[in-house]
Amino acid sequence: MLRTPFKFYAPSGVGAPRPPGTSAWTGPAGARCHGGVAGLFEREAVQNAPAKFKREARSRLKGVKQLPWEVAMTAEDAAKGLGSFLGASDIQPAAVLDLTKEQIHAILDETTNKGNTALEKALYSHADAVTTRFFGDEIYYRGIVEFSNVCKNDCNYCGIRKHMNGVMRYTMPVEEVVEVARWAFENHLGNIMLQSGELPGEARLRYLTRLVREIREATVAMDRSARGDAGKGIADSELGMAVSLSVGELPRSDYEALFAAGARRYLLRIETSNPDLYKALHPHEMSWEQRVRCLQDLKDVGYMIGTGVMVGLPGQTLQDLSGDIRFFKDIGANMIGMGPYITEEGTPTAEAWGMQYGSVDKKAHMKAMFDLTTRMNALARTVVGNANISATTALQAIDPMGREIALRRGSNVLMPILTPTKYREHYQLYEGKPCITDTAEECRRCLNARITMIGKRVTDSVWGDPPNFLKPIVGVPVAGGGAAAVAAAPADVAPRSLHTLACPVALTSRNKPATGARPLQGSAGLPLLHTTSRVHTRRCGGLLGGSKAMRAFWSSAPPSAPASAPAAVQPLQPSTDRGSDVQRINIGVFGVMNAGKSTAINAITRQDTSIVDATPGTTADVKVALMELHDFGPAKLFDTAGIDEEGALGNKKRAKTLSTLKECDVALIVLDGLRLLPLAAPGAAKAALRDALKWELQLMQAAEKHGVSPLLLLNTKGGAGAGADASGAHARIRELVDPAGMAGWAAIDLGAASVQSKGASVDVPTALSGFLQDGVAASRARETAHSLPSAVLSPEAAVFLNIPMDAETPTMRLLRPQALVQEEAIRHWATTTAYRMDLAAARSGDPQRVAKERARFDRALEPLLKVWGGERQRIGRGRKGVREVEGEEGALEPLLK
Repeated sequence: MLRTPFKFYAPSGVGAPRPPGTSAWTGPAGARCHGGVAGLFEREAVQNAPAKFKREARSRLKGVKQLPWEVAMTAEDAAKGLGSFLGASDIQPAAVLDLTKEQIHAILDETTNKGNTALEKALYSHADAVTTRFFGDEIYYRGIVEFSNVCKNDCNYCGIRKHMNGVMRYTMPVEEVVEVARWAFENHLGNIMLQSGELPGEARLRYLTRLVREIREATVAMDRSARGDAGKGIADSELGMAVSLSVGELPRSDYEALFAAGARRYLLRIETSNPDLYKALHPHEMSWEQRVRCLQDLKDVGYMIGTGVMVGLPGQTLQDLSGDIRFFKDIGANMIGMGPYITEEGTPTAEAWGMQYGSVDKKAHMKAMFDLTTRMNALARTVVGNANISATTALQAIDPMGREIALRRGSNVLMPILTPTKYREHYQLYEGKPCITDTAEECRRCLNARITMIGKRVTDSVWGDPPNFLKPIVGVPVAGGGAAAVAAAPADVAPRSLHTLACPVALTSRNKPATGARPLQGSAGLPLLHTTSRVHTRRCGGLLGGSKAMRAFWSSAPPSAPASAPAAVQPLQPSTDRGSDVQRINIGVFGVMNAGKSTAINAITRQDTSIVDATPGTTADVKVALMELHDFGPAKLFDTAGIDEEGALGNKKRAKTLSTLKECDVALIVLDGLRLLPLAAPGAAKAALRDALKWELQLMQAAEKHGVSPLLLLNTKGGAGAGADASGAHARIRELVDPAGMAGWAAIDLGAASVQSKGASVDVPTALSGFLQDGVAASRARETAHSLPSAVLSPEAAVFLNIPMDAETPTMRLLRPQALVQEEAIRHWATTTAYRMDLAAARSGDPQRVAKERARFDRALEPLLKVWGGERQRIGRGRKGVREVEGEEGALEPLLK
């Protein structure tokens, strides 16, 4: 049996052993305190944290009077508060409570839908007291290595699903993963989680068994070497690094083989305890029953098992979430991980989310889901007691301090991402995943700082076994009345059914909601998760061919309404939002060779994303990096080759660079100060400067042509151009390259340690980030040109799309302009009819073939003509773009030519 190994390291600072019973940070009378916001940045670990963390922390905490993770009540007051709501006066501080599903639901409903902040504070404080009871102020690390994104499944919510477009598949070599494990062990991590897509089979089993075995062998050897004589007599099973797996559903024999190789923990997320909702989220070949069977097999083999759910799924109810907490308790979960559902563009569940929540403020909605997730963590801690509960990375995607808050609301585990950065951008499970550009060292330093900031401490070089593996806590049953009994949901709720809003009939105005049927509203007016199991069922093929991607639940009708009357689907309102997903900003960096483009990219991402060298033409192709921009969310950065390179290869690079510019929302054009500023000196010939700026002018013209917002960055290398007339030289350059003054402008020495920005001295990455944010704001303020006239962008409109398609057209896709036009119409709730014309027949010299195609076209168009009284609008190829054609006679002649 695995046990926590001896601490053979003697680290200093954060993680150093402290006397039992003392906290990491004490104030008056031994109470935990935080020393105020200013004091947060005086601790050693915080001082050594990456600059990105400090910016996030200061931004999040600016002006706050109470730290967001502070515990609001003493353990005694928290127990009284919970007891008062549950109708039980004998709840002890830090007690594990064996709550029923109805009691859990009552707490969730009261805090989520009714805004009972006093109960919410009591819940959080009680969960923190339970955590302290079993774990003190210790936080366990579990380092994650996402070693492969190859998956056989098509789960509707997942960004690496089998048929997800644009995913570069990879599997790390065994040797590379083992090297990561060695680094982790050297840096005091005692547990490594190997995570991947699901790919059962003999080849993957051989890979996994070898990987687990080699990690165990390597780290056991390192452990023995570090212990020296003190390690003699200790069995290998007590040494080295604990290996955890998260590789999906496998045959029991595979679980046994991996256990024999040395794996001892296994994470298999259930995603939801409701079989119907599980079915809606997964392909038909996957089943909830099989998932549970695998978890039971893992327990029987001897693993410590972990599972978890997503919070905020389309169609999920508070009843579902209440059942999730009981599921964790009943199956005996040793590790629990819950995160808010965050959409990933291009997945069916994201589309379903847009149908259910597309009209709400997404930022406010995700904040509500963040709070609901931490309530779930607190309830899991209160009910399960001494299991390990993770502060998931997805929480930080919503709130920069999300994981810190979770650690004071019941969580005790953090999961630094150890995946090498070259793979991370290809393991995107959801939009805006944080830390994908951080190195493992930066991630570790950042997490150390986060833990120190909230008065907890890192526990180095331990496996962090969940106590309930050996000694589960049953909990104290709570048999009381009180508000919880009144708030309990009725037991005679109608059974659920699947529902899809992809069904066209759901979009018609004739579907009026039944009296009293409405989505539940939170205090901010946002639709929250509903408390009923009643559902309106409408079976049809729909646009998704009968897809079960989404269910919609509405509150029960009032008592006066017939019990059997189901709530109807709410009519959808027109929206210009770009779907349900966080919009990713595309930012390209352009310029001539050696202007400083790659230096700018590295400053923005705060790591060596691109190679920087004085050799012209070092950047040979487009380099892509993903990151988060403060206040704007996920961004995609493009580092491009110099536009001025000559020769055949230079022409290819230039074409690729200009093609990349078309994809961008913002173009950061870097100007070479060393080359341009001497030509902008007083008395210099203006023609020479204009000639030197010919490539930048070409980029500006291309940006204007494609609707891209330009930003001009003059790289004053080594203080180039500094002097009395520096501002005049800058103005002369700007006047030539941007005479209209429409582009953002900044002059920064990219090689400097610090620069002046808005009256303050800041480092170059901070100055660049602020400049980029101004550009992004300008880009989003630009009015988006429509492909279709406004007259047909409404729910009352019908659009007939004549889509040409040659025999050579590739299968499985439409041309991008065709797809964009159809998407725009559907986005505005217009009804579309797509027609493929037989071009060979239409262009034929045979009158009979032309007449036959004309008749087919008439039949396709006839339903629309009846609705619109013989009038229709045709999207043409000419410059006008739209021509009105009235009547029947001669209408097809232009189309058939």
